[in-house]
Amino acid sequence: MTDAPNQKSVDSAEESVLSIHRFIERKRLQDAPDSAKKGTPPKLDNPAAFASIITRSKAICRIMKEAELHARSDVPILITGESGTGKELLARAIHAASPRAEFPFKPVNMVALTENLFESQFFGHVKGAFTGAGKDHAGFLELTNWGTLLLDEIGHLSLNLQGKLLRFLQDGEYTKVGTTQPRKTDIRIVAVTNANLDRLMAKKMFRKDLYYRLRGGWLHLPALKERKDDIPLLVDRFMLEFCHPAESCGIKDDALSLLMTYNYPGNIRELRAIIQSAVNLAQGKPISTNYFPKPFVEQNRVGEMRDSPDSGTFAPLEDIEKKYILEVYGAMRKNKLKTARVLGIVVNTLRRKLKMYGVE
Repeated sequence: MTDAPNQKSVDSAEESVLSIHRFIERKRLQDAPDSAKKGTPPKLDNPAAFASIITRSKAICRIMKEAELHARSDVPILITGESGTGKELLARAIHAASPRAEFPFKPVNMVALTENLFESQFFGHVKGAFTGAGKDHAGFLELTNWGTLLLDEIGHLSLNLQGKLLRFLQDGEYTKVGTTQPRKTDIRIVAVTNANLDRLMAKKMFRKDLYYRLRGGWLHLPALKERKDDIPLLVDRFMLEFCHPAESCGIKDDALSLLMTYNYPGNIRELRAIIQSAVNLAQGKPISTNYFPKPFVEQNRVGEMRDSPDSGTFAPLEDIEKKYILEVYGAMRKNKLKTARVLGIVVNTLRRKLKMYGVE
């Protein structure tokens, strides 16, 4: 009788299998015409699928080409990047570029899945499976059959639930709560996270075997501060989105220059909120710096003073943070969830800060 393989051997085998998948996908990308070497972005075969992604960045164009090639296969895809960089937007583009485009795209917030309800929500249940189960319930896997399932914020899933998810990913089978009959489903898995999974694995907070399963194709979206050439394009898009059709919106040069100097901790989502607020305040007039949130303008002034040899008096960081948080909170009409998303923080952190500021 042979000894059971140790966990390290299992991890190595899993990693080897997924490495082969990644090599095949990378080889397909390398075999495609590499127009980037000629100074032009790689050409998309299905540009309509990626039309919602606004960019002139060569790095983003390269990512979109990789995404398009991954989309043709069924390999799971992991998309990483800071909050607000457009991870779900890229996931939707992958679905649109795939053979599954005509079937459902289902985003699932993994943070909201509780231990008690995970199996019922994910796998579904039959009538009478537990108290309150008055009828059959289709889970996410059944609802998304033949389509794409987006696992949002996968890094926040508990270890116990990670194990349950892994079992499904290994054989594509699941069992509804209240039955013993296994079912099959054919779906594409795309997982997104702003967490550092390598760090979580080092702390034993994320399973390596699940990581290897999810990372068949890996796409990392850079922060907006790393692609500032896209800011004017994004500003134009958001102004078209928020301006009334009867209004002739515009933006002054000094306002655009100010937008170009900021580092956007909330990334594209934060820029969108700033433009939305400015358009509302401008009421059809050209956007000037007067219509930007005061904390946003002050933070840029602090940055200018920091770069100046005669910096003068600095504003305390705590005061700037408070002003900015309250400004965004007001612009989001006191919606805590939307505010937290713009700021790139969790809702509980926002609640704690608002309580500290004496704001309910």
